[in-house]
Amino acid sequence: MIEPDDYLVPPRTWAQIDKQADAVREVLKLTNQPRIDIVRVVETVICNAMELSEFQVFSKSEMGHLEGLTCPQGSFIRFREDVYERACEGDGRARFTFAHELGHLILHRNAPLARASKRDGTPSYMLAEPQANRFAATLLMPKAHLSQTDEASDVVRRFGVSWEAASNRLSDIKKRGGL
Repeated sequence: MIEPDDYLVPPRTWAQIDKQADAVREVLKLTNQPRIDIVRVVETVICNAMELSEFQVFSKSEMGHLEGLTCPQGSFIRFREDVYERACEGDGRARFTFAHELGHLILHRNAPLARASKRDGTPSYMLAEPQANRFAATLLMPKAHLSQTDEASDVVRRFGVSWEAASNRLSDIKKRGGL
């Protein structure tokens, strides 16, 4: 059996997703901080204080290739142990994984899901993974803390993200008209 690449979810514009990511920062009073402690946000605030979901860490042998997993009903957010440890150490890719899974919780909790494939021509704005990636990028690298002169290396340092995430974010912003 071939696994699907993604899941079809209710369509959202990138602006709608940006607004939801910005709202998370506002609710948690993090709008003035360029770099947020995403592990604390997910583990302590979202899961423990707000009791929106159960926070779980599983071993590599239990999760296999999955780095993170969010229950479609929102009952848990689960991370592979090595990803959790790297995120706690500030690794940019692992931090993005945390923000990505939070995106699934916020955007897709109890949403009707249907299997979809990127190869079938489904637009990105209707797929779970691109939506969660957009949420993570906006949450970790908000436009309010970016400038027109920023290069990927500036964004990496300021926000604690990977070079790939920084480069993708800057490229996307430029493609959509800049800051």
